[in-house]
Amino acid sequence: MSSRSKLAIVVLSVLCLISIEYTNCLSEFYGVYLGTGIFSFSPESILVFAVCIFLLSRFFKVLHSGDRSRIAASVILGFLIGFCCVWSQFVLYKTTLFDSSSKVFAALAASLGFSVFTIPLVSEMIGLIKKYSFDVNDNEKKGRLIYFFKVFAAVIIVYIPMFLYVWPMNFFSDSWDELVAQIEGRRSTHHTVIHGLMLRKFYILGLKLGEPAYGFQFYTILQMMIIAFAIAVFMVYVYEKCSDKKVRAFFLILNLINPVNVYYAVSADKGTMGIALAMVAMVSLFRILDHMESEGTVKNRRFVINVLVFILCGSMGCQFRNNMVYAFLLGGIVIAVLRKNIPQKIIMLLIVLAVFGSYKIEYHGLIRLENSKEVDTYRETFAFPINCLARIVKLHGDELDPEIYSSITEYIPEYAIEEEYNISIADGVKARANEELLQNETGRFIKLFIYCGLKYPGDYLDQFAWLTHGYWNPYRAWVLTSTTAVCVRPLPEQYADIRHDYKLPFGENSFHWVWWHEGRFKIPLIAWFFRGTVYFWSVIFLFVYGISKKNRRMISISMIPLFYLITVLAGPLCQFRYIYFNVLTLPIVLYALLEKKPDQEKAAVSSK
Repeated sequence: MSSRSKLAIVVLSVLCLISIEYTNCLSEFYGVYLGTGIFSFSPESILVFAVCIFLLSRFFKVLHSGDRSRIAASVILGFLIGFCCVWSQFVLYKTTLFDSSSKVFAALAASLGFSVFTIPLVSEMIGLIKKYSFDVNDNEKKGRLIYFFKVFAAVIIVYIPMFLYVWPMNFFSDSWDELVAQIEGRRSTHHTVIHGLMLRKFYILGLKLGEPAYGFQFYTILQMMIIAFAIAVFMVYVYEKCSDKKVRAFFLILNLINPVNVYYAVSADKGTMGIALAMVAMVSLFRILDHMESEGTVKNRRFVINVLVFILCGSMGCQFRNNMVYAFLLGGIVIAVLRKNIPQKIIMLLIVLAVFGSYKIEYHGLIRLENSKEVDTYRETFAFPINCLARIVKLHGDELDPEIYSSITEYIPEYAIEEEYNISIADGVKARANEELLQNETGRFIKLFIYCGLKYPGDYLDQFAWLTHGYWNPYRAWVLTSTTAVCVRPLPEQYADIRHDYKLPFGENSFHWVWWHEGRFKIPLIAWFFRGTVYFWSVIFLFVYGISKKNRRMISISMIPLFYLITVLAGPLCQFRYIYFNVLTLPIVLYALLEKKPDQEKAAVSSK
């Protein structure tokens, strides 16, 4: 390496060090280290400086290698992550970033400095992917059924200790309110219809058996089995496609050691079962793409079976997470566009429309079966726009055109804006918005949202950051919180309550060696599974890397998880449970990154 390159590496690393310290100082914490202010270099930053020199020296070699796809992906992802690190610190400690041009300029400068570290870091990750990618074996293997039951049993065994700890079920989040509404007859589509129906049926089953807890223990066992089934289906696909036992072991261990799966397997969260079904649909999508890429026809019984599984599991999965239907619909359309020829595009589009049609039929059938009332459709859909407009009135009401102000307050009452507006959660304002007006005059509402957005774009961006930073914040990553391992609220006294009973055969203190009370793992590194950034950036990574490689298959597999994340980012607040779909499908994302097909390098995004 030339002396000029070595000098550039040192200078860039110093700029990175200053940028990281500037970002740290946004928290207004100044450690007594070396100097004061942004030159108060902490030991952690000095360590990053040393690592940065090492990473840059390797990245300079990549620059000389001419690997354009790797360089492009590294630069795009590296800068994006660097900017998000800075933006998240502004969100957490300065409330806003886009209220002044000087802040934006400083943030962009700090982001560039931060990227000096994150760009070569992403490049190293791509290098690891290339190093450990595996060849796909298209030959069928015997013993698939035996392998399936081995994986299924292993997953169930891992889940049993937590099940015994929370017996009969963990009722964190909205599940307790859902159950109370169901047994009191307040049935609506505010929560997923099928989940409410199941809660009521298992409660009644428990009453018939003598105690409600007995019914919910069957619910938990059923949910554990469905998740174990989904993981086993995925592992059978890996078993069929990869002859390397080390690769199979990696994916199996990844599924087994993720404590988030354990936690949700014994929960009553409304999305868990549906997310497991959606994972089965994702595996079927792999098989559908395999068939199209290898044979290019549909005259195959196995292909038809996989299509039916994709439609059924995809549509039923959407029943437990209504926003997932947008992921399957929009993601599926992009997948159809990416197919190689017109017949494949049409077939894939028809499959996607069948998922959506099946979802609508099932949805209305469940409403009739449960006698539910449809409510809150528009307030739920427009949670983010509602909070943005409330913010505009709250901060800029005095300078708004009276007609615009009046129009906004027709949709969102003034008292709601004054009393309920919160930058980090839209639920308070959203719950008091005018549902009827939103439904009847949707177009006018959208025009108001666009008009105010063009006039105050910074407020919209800051509002977006506050509602979502827990997902994408790489600097102070969001962890699983606001949960509990036990039921903490009794049912109304006129109803038989659910009795929780600790059934672990060993001491409770032993269990707490590895689990926090609120459900997080204490074990270092494994505890990272509770950080939303792991799942968010893995999907973004797959999408960007697929584009840089011009790889249809990678982009296609990323579409449904990516569009699901987009729907979550449009939600009323940041909750870890909202991205459990991305948690469970993390191995699928990694598989799509690591598999190496014979014609992979020749794949092109644009259809021929």
